[in-house]
Amino acid sequence: MKGKKVKFDKETFIVIIIAVILLIGWAIYYPKQQGVPAGTQTQYTELAGTAEAGKQNPPPRTAAAQETPEAVKTSLTPVKLQLLPLVVFGNEVADFSINPNTGTIDKVEFKQFSTSDKKGPVVYDSVLAPFRTFALTGLDSWATVEISKPVLTGNTLTISRLLTRESDKIRITQIFTLDKNSYSLKCGVIVQNVSSENIILPELKIWAAGLPPLRNFSGDVLVRDPRYIEYCPVSAEKGVSLDPEMKDEKFNAVNGSVPVNWIGVTNKYFASLLFPSKPFDGGFELRRNAVPNEFGKAGEVYHLPSICGVYRNVLLNAGGSLQLDFSCFTGPKTLTQVRQLPESTLSILHLSYFSWMEFLARPLMWLLNYLKGLSGSYGIAIILLTVIVRVVFWPVTQRANNSMRKMQKIQPRLKELREKYKERPQEMNAKMMELYREEKVNPVGGCLPILLQLPVFFALYSVLDSAVELRHVSFLWAADLTKPDLVGPPLLFGFGIHPLILIMTVLMVIQQKMTPSAMDPMQQKMMMAMPVIMLVMLYNLPSGLTLYWTVSQIFSILQMKYSQYIAKREDEKEALKSKSA
Repeated sequence: MKGKKVKFDKETFIVIIIAVILLIGWAIYYPKQQGVPAGTQTQYTELAGTAEAGKQNPPPRTAAAQETPEAVKTSLTPVKLQLLPLVVFGNEVADFSINPNTGTIDKVEFKQFSTSDKKGPVVYDSVLAPFRTFALTGLDSWATVEISKPVLTGNTLTISRLLTRESDKIRITQIFTLDKNSYSLKCGVIVQNVSSENIILPELKIWAAGLPPLRNFSGDVLVRDPRYIEYCPVSAEKGVSLDPEMKDEKFNAVNGSVPVNWIGVTNKYFASLLFPSKPFDGGFELRRNAVPNEFGKAGEVYHLPSICGVYRNVLLNAGGSLQLDFSCFTGPKTLTQVRQLPESTLSILHLSYFSWMEFLARPLMWLLNYLKGLSGSYGIAIILLTVIVRVVFWPVTQRANNSMRKMQKIQPRLKELREKYKERPQEMNAKMMELYREEKVNPVGGCLPILLQLPVFFALYSVLDSAVELRHVSFLWAADLTKPDLVGPPLLFGFGIHPLILIMTVLMVIQQKMTPSAMDPMQQKMMMAMPVIMLVMLYNLPSGLTLYWTVSQIFSILQMKYSQYIAKREDEKEALKSKSA
């Protein structure tokens, strides 16, 4: 079945001119998917050895407080203590740099994840956050008078410090343990009352530091770079996500009075979550700093949050002690890693653009990982996953193709009815419905099946865009499935040649020419311009997504060829029956 030839007339010329204007405009404003050159990542300065041991100065709660590391240093009162250097405590996948002066995690080096320029590992330094992970606050009136030398034995690190307040003394001992191949650092906090009187701490807060945008974190430049503040109320079965970039009035109005099971922060690919063995009965609190964005416009900032869990009215009997146990997961948001955490943390994956589609996105992510395990390649897994989804929807798509073909056949008769009854619209509609019943044609039959597929296809699309598993994974000529498949140097407006998106556009044109159409000539011309518009808008699409879309287009063309073959055979049978009659 051959498509109608499109005449190159005035309307077609106008459509092409509009598409070219869109291409030039989009090239100027669309963010380019290129790695950050070496040396352009945020360089964090070291806080250890400059801050008062056992304290961190809380920044203002509003976004206006842009505290830099230098501001933090000058706002703290130095004490005459011999401060100790960071202790690196790690395993096969990560190195945690523990500050024995404060008991905090100051840095985390991800050994299996390199920066965008692939010149070194990703390093998470929380110096710009209001509070670092495992920072203890609520002890503002206490002074650190002694810092013990850290003791490292196997996979256990013990640090201790003594704090005083008038005649009261408490010793805080932290015992860190780390298993092999684990991103979860366990920490037991022992607060011992070494004085002769009972002590009540009105509040004891344990903090988790926030994550910057991926470009500042690892050098990745992405179209969509979400970040979240996460917490899970005791009364709920899943986490709650907040936007760290919300306006000041909304940020300050967040109600953190509900007890929570865990707290944390995430960006698109990584997470830092704090799990207490005993829920935070006092709820949670938020702080954030407005940090100058070196990759943005002049004066542009991003907000770096910290979130803490609160224990209230902590009683320490004279000579007694209290132990609180925590586990801090700081690592990639792979499905494998997150499934090892409490079930309520599945919400941090944010695989889908919309939370109500997560129930579709997670099984697709699981299937993608399963297919990768079978094939040994995420590229092949994407191809297999696309084919499986298209096979599942084969009957629905086939029904849509048949409906469009029937609609195309009756177009001449519909046109006659429109001309004959153009002055009597009600009678025209009645005659058209009669024709539909006579020919057993559903006027929306070509659209409804496609609409039923959209949620699954959209969920699959967002999974491929969100999966950290695809980061720095190559396939064919694509060096990274999370970036465009650039071949050669950048050319016009910094854009280079992306073969997959060009192949996809050609396949879209072929598919449209093959698709039965009941549209008028002008509508057909506009539809033929759609591939050009899609090329403009999606030119910098990550190669994992264009691979999925390209394979889907190939499958659609093959299915359409099959439909045309079946239709031709049916037409031949009807012709034979007519002759024999």
